[in-house]
Amino acid sequence: MSKPLFIKKLALLVAIEAVVGSIVVPVAADAIRVSDVTLTPIEGEEVEEGVIRPFFGASESTLVTLYRKVSFSVGFAGVATAGDLPGWATLLRACASSVTNTPADPGDPLVVAKTVFMPITDDTESVTIHAVIDRQLYKMSGARGNVKAQVDAKGMPKWQFEFTGGFHPVESVAQMPAVSYAKFLTPLGVNKLNTTLALDGFDAACSSFAFDFGNQVVKQDLMNVDTTEITGRSTTGSVTFRNTDVATKNWIEAARSSAKVPLLLRHGQAATNTISIAAPLAQLGKPSFSDQDGIQMITIPLRFIPSDAGNDEWSITV
Repeated sequence: MSKPLFIKKLALLVAIEAVVGSIVVPVAADAIRVSDVTLTPIEGEEVEEGVIRPFFGASESTLVTLYRKVSFSVGFAGVATAGDLPGWATLLRACASSVTNTPADPGDPLVVAKTVFMPITDDTESVTIHAVIDRQLYKMSGARGNVKAQVDAKGMPKWQFEFTGGFHPVESVAQMPAVSYAKFLTPLGVNKLNTTLALDGFDAACSSFAFDFGNQVVKQDLMNVDTTEITGRSTTGSVTFRNTDVATKNWIEAARSSAKVPLLLRHGQAATNTISIAAPLAQLGKPSFSDQDGIQMITIPLRFIPSDAGNDEWSITV
């Protein structure tokens, strides 16, 4: 009888590639503290040969492309010390975002220590991913992806990532890799104490906020080409909150005119374990109503629009 492989013995390590597609070996500090992991060990397009015979029967097929996918969640949390990079910074870089880190300056108290992520169009970085399940190593090279954030009241907020990358044969390793999760904090619960959301300057009694980078991730397999590319971006989201009377805020009229308004979500406390998502031009879509505890809720879909300068439809500050 074969020895069982335990799916909960899992380590995920992610490292930035100096050259896109050139695999690197992650170290313990590259470990990602994950949940909700789904690994697709082999993916690709399959073509049937279509052989015709003098009798019925299936025709053989061939995988004409090969790649690997992995999805997982990471806690939506900040950092222990202002100016530190969050543990998920590498992941956002591979989802087509820039990172600008401002560490604390002991000689200048006016310098605000923080890290800011913003979308980019060109020169997206790629990562090597090592997913190890009970000493079975699944490598991905040249990986890029998309990410969503889900921030729901009475819940633990999470980033939800999906990466696509190059296929490599499975390897059996002698032991599980060393990991360090020192850069990851436990997310704070979403509630009045920890979370605020302002839409067009209105402090909403919000039950749910969703945010999707909207990256178009494609796997290209051509002659001399085997890459994962991000070929477009359309960032969307939604917010659900207690509806208001029209004298306070007329959301229906704002949606009718396709109003573009500022949005600011802030989750956390003090100056460290805090994340903010800001969008200067969040376009309001068609609202819908729902019932929560006998209270009318309104859900407004959002589309995040860049200015004429571009690559500024949102920013994430830690």
